[in-house]
Amino acid sequence: MMTSLVDIEDAEERLASGEQPYAFQISDNTTILGPACRFGADYLRNIREEGRYAESFEEASQITSAKGARITGIWFVKR
Repeated sequence: MMTSLVDIEDAEERLASGEQPYAFQISDNTTILGPACRFGADYLRNIREEGRYAESFEEASQITSAKGARITGIWFVKR
């Protein structure tokens, strides 16, 4: 699987069309995994508790705001 990083402004249309993000790139040079990563449920549950997984852009935004960071881009699986 190959992924590509898309600027947040360019990602809006893809999110609106229902495409799921692989990960969210954060301004503190970390990432939060998204639903397209397809890791196992147990692993995702664990990292979600740590604030390293989000089901949606809105959830990822809440996590990053709590850290004092922001989403700078979104990783999508290459088409």
